[in-house]
Amino acid sequence: MADNVYDASFIGYANCSLGDPTPGRRDFLEKLIAAIVPVVSGTSRVRWNNTLRIEYDRLIKEHRNDVVDQFFAMLTSGSAVFVARNRLRKHEDQDAEKCNWPYHDRHLIAAAVDGEDVTIHVTEERLGRCGASILRLFEIHVNHVEVVLPETRT
Repeated sequence: MADNVYDASFIGYANCSLGDPTPGRRDFLEKLIAAIVPVVSGTSRVRWNNTLRIEYDRLIKEHRNDVVDQFFAMLTSGSAVFVARNRLRKHEDQDAEKCNWPYHDRHLIAAAVDGEDVTIHVTEERLGRCGASILRLFEIHVNHVEVVLPETRT
């Protein structure tokens, strides 16, 4: 079964009303939700550690749609994989440095290491650019979904 790790911003952007009529924004939300649905439907697993849980709880105070609600329920279910490590081992940290993966986001890799066919889901472009090297050195996929913010009227 495939494993998934979600950056808090990924879940945060998905935590909104799913009825946004703006075409670009709707496509963005559909990509986010499509990446979360396999976990909530039970066809893949979510991996998480304490640092991720703290970030989720700090960012998401209210669940604004069923998918995010089910995601949080999944975190405490028996099918989620809790990873006790929040940090990488020394050699893993050196590899992450080679990939230009930011230090403050290495807890994502720590949650992913030793998983099965793992994908880390991110919205930050900088993390997305590291995808090829992370795959090569860690055998972890990086799914980058480019952020599309709602238009603001002036």
